[in-house]
Amino acid sequence: MYGMVPKALWEKRVRADALNRVELSMAPLLILGPSHKILVDPGMGAREIKKFRKAYEIRGAGNLEQELSRAGVKPEEIEIVINTHLHWDHSGANLKLQRDGTPVPAFPNAEFYVQSGEWESATHTNALTRESYLNQNDPTLIRTGQLKRVEGDLEIVPGIRVIRTPGHTPDHQSLLIESGGAALLYPGDLIPTVSHLPLTTISSLDLNPELTFQTKKRVLKQARERAWTLAFCHEPVQPIMSLSRKPINK
Repeated sequence: MYGMVPKALWEKRVRADALNRVELSMAPLLILGPSHKILVDPGMGAREIKKFRKAYEIRGAGNLEQELSRAGVKPEEIEIVINTHLHWDHSGANLKLQRDGTPVPAFPNAEFYVQSGEWESATHTNALTRESYLNQNDPTLIRTGQLKRVEGDLEIVPGIRVIRTPGHTPDHQSLLIESGGAALLYPGDLIPTVSHLPLTTISSLDLNPELTFQTKKRVLKQARERAWTLAFCHEPVQPIMSLSRKPINK
């Protein structure tokens, strides 16, 4: 998670277990707007949990429907699903498995938005990317006509737009919500936790760390200047925070 940053430095921010693992969350973002119900990065699905449960000591996964129910939302009421990217831990729950193992959309009435280039990355993997995408080349959403491929920045509905933020993957995107003069950014794996706010703290999973650095620098400059709130997808302690105007460059 911390790439080239030595453990002697990053362990001052977060504690690792005996196997050198750190605790992370997977926090989808639910947007209940005046006319739309939108879910961002649903998380991992049944196939992903089964494969990775032991290696990553996955706990509490597979309860997305219960969490939505607590918010008074049924899966069939979700109208839009936005994926920052298609790695297994972010997009596996786009689908669910029927009793016979056949995958079907977990949100049957939703449109699923992803960058067109990200879909190409997920469906044309290589030895370096194959494990990250796993089952994410599943054609189910193509077959049902629910997949919507985005080219660059786009306003999905009024006040909610995706911003291309490459680095972690070549076509990673973040989500910006603007309402009443305030704004919230969901940066996805561009800035997965509070510990990744420093510009040089970049995961070794990022395919282009130099591009991540430049993208983070641009996005965080905007976030400070415009007083954006950030919502982190993998942060277990402080998932939402506002930035000060003090530069973050250490």
